[in-house]
This record gives sequence, C-alpha cells and structure tokens, in this order.
Amino acid sequence: MLIPLGTDRPLARPTLITLAIIFVNVVVFAAGETISRVDPDRWRAIEELLILKPREFRWWGLFSYAFLHGGPMHIAGNMVFLWVFGPNVEDRFGRVGFLVFYLLGGAAAGGFHTFFNPNPVLGASGAIAAVTGAYLVLFPKTNIKTLFLIFFSLIQVPAWWFIGARIAWDFYSTTGGWSGNVATGAHLAGYAFGAAIGMVLLWTKILPREVYDLFSISKQAVRRRQFRELQYAERKQRTTKTAAADPAKTEALATARADVLERIAASDAAGASAAYRALLEAHGEAFSLLNRNAQYDIANTLLKIGDHQTAATAYRLFLQGYPNDSEVPLVRLMIGLINVRYLNDPVRARQDLEAALEGLPGGHERDLAKELMAELG
Repeated sequence: MLIPLGTDRPLARPTLITLAIIFVNVVVFAAGETISRVDPDRWRAIEELLILKPREFRWWGLFSYAFLHGGPMHIAGNMVFLWVFGPNVEDRFGRVGFLVFYLLGGAAAGGFHTFFNPNPVLGASGAIAAVTGAYLVLFPKTNIKTLFLIFFSLIQVPAWWFIGARIAWDFYSTTGGWSGNVATGAHLAGYAFGAAIGMVLLWTKILPREVYDLFSISKQAVRRRQFRELQYAERKQRTTKTAAADPAKTEALATARADVLERIAASDAAGASAAYRALLEAHGEAFSLLNRNAQYDIANTLLKIGDHQTAATAYRLFLQGYPNDSEVPLVRLMIGLINVRYLNDPVRARQDLEAALEGLPGGHERDLAKELMAELG
C-alpha cells in the first residue's frame, strides 16, 4: 500500500483554503463523534439530513455529504490525500477558484453517484478525486513522496503513475463489481471532472500554461508527430519547384529543411535558430518557407533569442506563405515591434502596425500596437 506524504512542487504562496477545508472536515467529524455518544438519535437525524441519499434527494446534499465521514480511518485517508494534492492545485487555481472547484467537484461526483447508484453516500473522496484529477493535468511530472507500507520505506513516485494507478484501481473496482461499500463510481466522476476542468482552463488560457502540464505535453506530442510526417513527405518527394533538375541541390535543401524541423520538434531553440539561418544563407528566402506551424514557431523562437533581423524575415515569409492565417494580425504586430524597437525602420513598422490594428481584437495585443504607434509619433 502506498501512502502519499508530499510533493516536490514548490508553492508560490501559503496554503489557506486547503487547510480550511481540512479543518472544517475534522470539526464536523469531531462534533459528530461527540454528539453521537451523548445523543445518538440526534446525530442520526442530523446525518440523515446532510447525507446524499438518491432515494430522498435534497440539492444541498450534493455539497454537505462531502463533509461527513464514516469513521477515523475514512477521514484520515481523505485528509491525507487532500493535504498532499490540494496545496499545489490551490496555488494554480487561486484561493477562491479552488474553493469553488472543490465544492463543484464534490457535487459532480455526488451527482454521478446519485444517477447510477441508489445507495446513500458520504465522504470527501469525490471532491478529493477532482483535486487529484486536476493535479494529474497540471503537474503530471512532479514526484510524490510516498510511504511504501510493505517495506516501510520512503520512495519517490511520479505523479502520473501514482494518480493513474488510483484511477485504474477505482475503474476495475467499479466495472468488476467488487468495490464493496466504497463509492468508486463517484471517485471516477471526480477524476473526470477535475481533469476536464484543468484541460479546459489550460486550453482557454484562463490558467497560464506550463511546459510540463498535460495540455502542453500533448500539444508538443502532436507537433512532433506532425513534424515527423512532414519530414517524411519532404524526404519522399526530394524535389522543389525550381531545383528539381539538380539532385544535389534538392538533397541539400531537403536535408537543411529536415534539420530545422527536427530541432524544432526537439525544442532545441538555439539549434533550430542556427539551422534556419543556415537554410536562409544556403538556399535563400524562396526555399526557406516551412510548413505553417514550423514557420510560426521558428519566427517566435528567433525573436525570443534576440535574432531580430532573422525573426523579421521569418515572420515576413509567414505572411507571404500563409496570408489568410488567423495569426496574421499578430504576426504583423510582431514585425512592427521588431522594426520599432530593434531595426529602426519606422516606415515599414507603421505599415504593419496599421494593418495589425485592423485585425487585432481588444486586449493586450491591441494595446501594444497602439503603444508602438505612439512611439512612432
């Protein structure tokens, strides 16, 4: 049996909401234990009012059931998981956002249970499953410090493996019909809710993306697959529109282009930039337009590393090759920024910034374009 004790993900600010939720759960449990010893009938009546009962559904039960527990081991296990996984998710969601997410996660898990299972349910497991589902999306490559009870030793377990194993266990328990009194279906609904909310927030950029969150990892994997397919297609064709008569030039061009694509796919910014400059020098702009994603990525990469002249060229080639792309206004903004602040070409800068303002929506990008226009006077 594996018991999580902590993670290697640092916090940007002190934890508050997670501790408050743990405190409320412990207080409710202690109050219930005390009342049940003094007046068992009274506690049973309170519990009947707060527990989630599909046959006697009350809307508040979707929230209140998550603060009730069946015994010391039940609450201890749940609170340990919340203590380990809650702080990092709270750190990313913000305190108010995390509180709302936690309550809705419990409600989603309880609602799923109510729809498919007639038995009453109580406990924070569904809400905590939502937290761990979000953790899997946000921090799949962190390590979980874990107590391995069989050998009573501490080990580091990757978060994706630890949480994935818990999900697999609940899935097989549910489908195999041997979950007993544990609401494993509610757990699965909680995992799904948390993971879905995490992915949607990253997709919409409400949450800033990180290099190693599940959304970015998936996106990078798709890009690598696309690059491999494009490399294969280019190598298979071994020809260009004007160099077809010269096999040596065709081979050299295909090799140079493939080198750029491979380095982009490997996230080698310096190598990709150097390879693209070599492609431009050896074959000229006419043969240096890459596929849409690669051209956009290499232009952004060149800008980030400070090669402004080559970045401007790469952005210009993007405009020539993909004039109807949705990113054209933003690309024109980038060219305008480069010409205003780095290349001192106000005439071209004004042309691009005026064109960018026609297509940019409101927001930071439009404000930046206006700021650059003001710098031009």
